[in-house]
Amino acid sequence: MKKLILPLLGFWILAAIFIFYPEVKTRNFIDAFITSSDNLEEVVQGIEIRKDGAIVAILEPTDEQYEEVLAALKEWEVKRALFKDMDPNQEKYQLNMNDATTMASFHMVITNDGMIDIRGKEYELVNGSSIDEIIEAAK
Repeated sequence: MKKLILPLLGFWILAAIFIFYPEVKTRNFIDAFITSSDNLEEVVQGIEIRKDGAIVAILEPTDEQYEEVLAALKEWEVKRALFKDMDPNQEKYQLNMNDATTMASFHMVITNDGMIDIRGKEYELVNGSSIDEIIEAAK
């Protein structure tokens, strides 16, 4: 009986590792959710930052700050936050990026403490500029 249970248990542990590790590992924000970092400038044709519904910054590819904000976003590394929720008391910002290839827009909500809601899943900003630093660069 042990000869059957131990290999079966080992199989399920390995299967769980292969299923959940890609979900919780740290990954580059741009590569994971937008496109490859190599063609980011071709895909993203505009960035809009909102705070409480009011527009804080709108950046077009012709703006001086546009490249600086894109460079800051390229440095972002995020990790799935399975057991941590967004604090409702934190200031919330919405970051929208206009996608030229699909003519759609990519929306996400980010708080001051680095929690990001992307497509209904919460991620934590592990490395990179905070949203406040990005807003300062956009101004």
